[in-house]
Amino acid sequence: MLKVYCDFNDGTEDDRFWILYVGDKPLESQVSALGLKDGDRVTLFQDEGDFEVEATLCFNQTHPNFLGEKLCARVLWDTFRRLPPIG
Repeated sequence: MLKVYCDFNDGTEDDRFWILYVGDKPLESQVSALGLKDGDRVTLFQDEGDFEVEATLCFNQTHPNFLGEKLCARVLWDTFRRLPPIG
């Protein structure tokens, strides 16, 4: 499953998050290269060694705070897992 950086400080009330990166590039700019489609599941993380959670990708979404962004991830909190500390 693709591991995606997510800024969990910038979500909506319905658990959608728009600030998504793979490596140093926005996920939205890599959709074609990665072969992603609406409904695909990914693993989200914010800090290595903290926690990760699965999410479903949602295309063609809009939100007033994220003008121009069309891809978001809807978190599936029942998949939340705390990770052992690094080091």
